[in-house]
Amino acid sequence: MSAKRGWNTISKAYQKNVKISLEDIHYGPISPGERDLKLLGNVEGKDVLEMGCGGGQNAIVLAKWGAKSAGVDISEEQIKHARNLAQQQNIEVPFHVGSMEKMEMFSDEIFDIVLSSCAIGYSEDYEQTFREAFRVLRKNGLFVFCVVHPIANRGRTVKRGKRKLWGLGNYFDRRRRTWTWKYDDTTIAKFDGYHRTLQDYFNSIVSAGFIIERILEPEPYPLNKMTDEEKRMIPYYWKGSEREYDVWRRIPYTLLFKTRKP
Repeated sequence: MSAKRGWNTISKAYQKNVKISLEDIHYGPISPGERDLKLLGNVEGKDVLEMGCGGGQNAIVLAKWGAKSAGVDISEEQIKHARNLAQQQNIEVPFHVGSMEKMEMFSDEIFDIVLSSCAIGYSEDYEQTFREAFRVLRKNGLFVFCVVHPIANRGRTVKRGKRKLWGLGNYFDRRRRTWTWKYDDTTIAKFDGYHRTLQDYFNSIVSAGFIIERILEPEPYPLNKMTDEEKRMIPYYWKGSEREYDVWRRIPYTLLFKTRKP
C-alpha cells in the first residue's frame, strides 16, 4: 500500500519541513484557514472526526476549540507524531491507525462533523471514502474536505522566457501514476497519485448522498506582501510554495467542498 509505506517513510522529514498551525485549521499549502473561511461553524461540544489526520494538527486545534475530536490515518508514524504532539499540547484526542475507506473502529452516525484536509487524494477508492464519511455522520452532519485542485494536480511548471507558467497536461487522464517525494536529508518515498476531475468529485459526493453547499477555490495568501512574522501565522506554510509563488498565486491549488448529510 503505497500511501502507508510512503507516509511512514517520510513522516519525520515532512513534519520537520512543513509548518502546520496548532491554532487554526489548515486547508492546504498557503491557503486561508478556518478562521478566514468559516466553514465549520461553532465546533464547541461537537463530535468531530478528521479523516487522514496525518500529524494530528487539525484534530488538536479542534479540541482546543472545544470539540470532542478524533483522528484516523493509515500511517503508524504519522499517528505516533499526532499522539506525541497532543501530549505536548496537553490535549486529549483519540488517534486511530486505519483506512479512510473502511473505518471499522467507528459506529454509524456518531459524528456531527467530518473533516479531511489534503488526504482524500491519497485514497485509491475515494467513492468508498465518501460513503464512509456519510455513514459515520449524524443526520444534518457536516462534511468539509479539501484536495489538491485538479488543475494543480495535472500540470507542471514551464518557463517562457523569464516567466514561470503552469502547463496543464491531460486533464482527463485518470490513470494511476507513481511519483517520488524527496527531501534534502536524502529522505525519499514513492507514492501512488490519483487524479480526479472536478466532475468526478462533484458527482461522487452527490452519489454518496451529500448535499453540496459550497465549492471554494481559495486564493493563496499574498506571500510577496507579507512579513516573516505574518508568514509564521499561515495555517500551512511550506517554503517551497514561496519559491514557486509566481505560479501558485495564479492558479487554484486547493479545492474545497462544504457538504451536508440530509
